Amino acid sequence: MPPILIIAEHRQGVINPDTFGLLTAGIELSTALGTEAHVAIIGTNPEKLAQDINIAGIHTIHTFSTSLPYNHDIYVQVISSLFDKIHPSSILSLHTSTGTDYCPALASILDMPLLPDAIAINYTDQIEILHEMYSSKLQAKIASPPPAIITVRAGVWPIETTPGNASIEPLNISINEEAINFKVKDYEETPIGDVDISTSDLLLSVGRGIGDESNLELIFSTAEAMGATVSSSRPIVDAGWLPKDRQVGQSGTKVSPSLYLAIGISGAVQHIAGIKNSKVIISINKDPKAPIFDASDYGAVGDLFEILPALLEEFR
Repeated sequence: MPPILIIAEHRQGVINPDTFGLLTAGIELSTALGTEAHVAIIGTNPEKLAQDINIAGIHTIHTFSTSLPYNHDIYVQVISSLFDKIHPSSILSLHTSTGTDYCPALASILDMPLLPDAIAINYTDQIEILHEMYSSKLQAKIASPPPAIITVRAGVWPIETTPGNASIEPLNISINEEAINFKVKDYEETPIGDVDISTSDLLLSVGRGIGDESNLELIFSTAEAMGATVSSSRPIVDAGWLPKDRQVGQSGTKVSPSLYLAIGISGAVQHIAGIKNSKVIISINKDPKAPIFDASDYGAVGDLFEILPALLEEFR
């Protein structure tokens, strides 16, 4: 079986941390197929980036050096040429603005099926992904015989960084300069406010169950004692009690912390969609029928104003 080809994502000389989850997905699929996992890195100083992702389970890292930042046409040319060289059984990319830019073009050029936004990948006699629809209300299975192009949702697969011993092979590919019609003029970073909840390992999230804005003082005190970052459900942001950058959910930020502590959150479908990749979810709510408990690993039914002070004392 030909190898799996994983396209590493990076920007301005730094590997996108979600690439490590992508590598995990690719390694798992290569193991299921009984083949090797290869990685391609395209960009400036790719040999250095290759060292950053040289982890256990990767067999070969293919590098292509270009002075240009991300360029759609170069990616399509390089990956197409590499496909002709190693004939991978599938190509994996992150489901990001970058991955969803070049993958449809590759699928068209290489005449391969595109399986988008995978939250799970399985293989028996064909490749099957799990794909969410309608704000995560439904899950669809999409299947295809290999080879296929798969875009993988960030934050779903665990991150592994055990050092590996992959060979690093520079690619000797001639780029057709006349076919380059795409140019990135500049990158503008999106302001993230005073916190970035997407990178927080411990989140204490609050919902309308706190009743009044003044009760946020208890929430922040508890979070500080725990070493947690405060986030919230949408009603708290809509009320103006916390800024948008702290909102978790389908219309906010999807998070994947090691621990997500939900305080007074009922658990709307849109909120659950944003937290389901958390390693452990603990919920406190006075309503035993609150939907949040269905998504939780542990739950406490009770008055948050009795439970939180006791919790705060334990951490102090």
